[in-house]
Amino acid sequence: MEMARIVRYAADVEEFLDEFMLILFEKGYFGFPDSAKEYKDKLTFYIEKYIGIVNGKDAPDYFSRYGKKLQYITYQPNNNTTWYILFQQFENIFLVRYITNNHVPAAKYFNI
Repeated sequence: MEMARIVRYAADVEEFLDEFMLILFEKGYFGFPDSAKEYKDKLTFYIEKYIGIVNGKDAPDYFSRYGKKLQYITYQPNNNTTWYILFQQFENIFLVRYITNNHVPAAKYFNI
């Protein structure tokens, strides 16, 4: 029998996701707070559905400050944005340690 996957988020990732939703709205990326919340919900839905299903890639050494043996998966909600979800796996438990996207300088470490 296959063990169920368990997805957890580091405290600073949870905080980022909550702040991120507000920032998207405040900077005008979305006209309504509900739209920003929906975008965040789609990101977390993707993470919880596909982490451990999609083969993770080894995270660049640059991100080692977030943990050892990090892997990452990507989520591309549109043609302009790719999200990088960095995590550690402990058997069937996946701990999301950091989330970033291609719009930040650190994205260059993903060889895009």
